[in-house]
Amino acid sequence: MGEINEILTAMWEARQKGIKEIESKLIYDIDFEYIKGMAERMQLNRDKYPVGNWTKPIDIESLKQALFRHTIEIMQGNYSDEQKFGHLYAIGCNAFMIINQLKNENL
Repeated sequence: MGEINEILTAMWEARQKGIKEIESKLIYDIDFEYIKGMAERMQLNRDKYPVGNWTKPIDIESLKQALFRHTIEIMQGNYSDEQKFGHLYAIGCNAFMIINQLKNENL
């Protein structure tokens, strides 16, 4: 009888909670430490590139060349520069900036 009471109690408690539809919703399965690493990367270069610089028109070819330089470093087994995993964070930053340029049709 105790097991039935537990089941009934659980059912009653479940009915007391609100419902939030989550099916077909985007799940943010992202490593936020990587996002933080990209922000730290951008902070390292704040003397050259002020806050919001990425929102301005930037030549996509120059961004692709920067992305490629960091990719070559990684292909050679070099993941870090002045920042641990800096080349990987730089690739993320460059990809993020290229996407922004494309979205704003800064071709």
